[in-house]
Amino acid sequence: MFYGVQTVFQLLPPEIYNPQKIKGMAWIMPAVSVFDKPRFSWRGMHLDVSRHFFPKEFIKTYIDLIAMHKMNVFHWHLTDDNGWRIEIKKYPELTSICAWRVHREDQPWRKTSDPKPGEKATYGGFYTQEDIREIVKYAAERQVMIVPEIEMPGHTSEVFAAYPSLSCKGKKTFVRPGSYWPNSDIFCAGNDSVFIFLEEVLDEMMELFRG
Repeated sequence: MFYGVQTVFQLLPPEIYNPQKIKGMAWIMPAVSVFDKPRFSWRGMHLDVSRHFFPKEFIKTYIDLIAMHKMNVFHWHLTDDNGWRIEIKKYPELTSICAWRVHREDQPWRKTSDPKPGEKATYGGFYTQEDIREIVKYAAERQVMIVPEIEMPGHTSEVFAAYPSLSCKGKKTFVRPGSYWPNSDIFCAGNDSVFIFLEEVLDEMMELFRG
């Protein structure tokens, strides 16, 4: 029924999406027969909010656009070297420290300068668990399943800004303001505390996402 309604929208004039033009619009559809069946059961779109943070309202708009085009999976890239974007109550520094980096939006992505001594990290943001629940519910009402992505074992240097003991080298890093390749450190597979950390992070995430 949901996708049938999207088909009706597609047959109506495009002005239906413009609140300023919808008043007085002629609600006319062509007389057609419709056969509409998806080729793929998994029809997904991806969004990276680590490298560039997008606020909650934008995420909802993105989901609206996914649903309008009859896609049904939202792949949400929530963590990377450039910022951790989801609240994990067991590890509060993931959002108080790892979600923020120095502002370098005026520099080319591949040539950003490192933080200066004492420079405050001001660019970033994160989604609270309440935000996540709200967005997951919003997506489900539009037939969209959200699949969250947590990077491992690499692309994790933002974590080491708060928890350096989880890395192989054990050295504190900073949240990267731009391109970071090749990775110089990753989660240490020989460290049992890494697996405890990941299990506890994923336990909280599994309570939030049906995907």
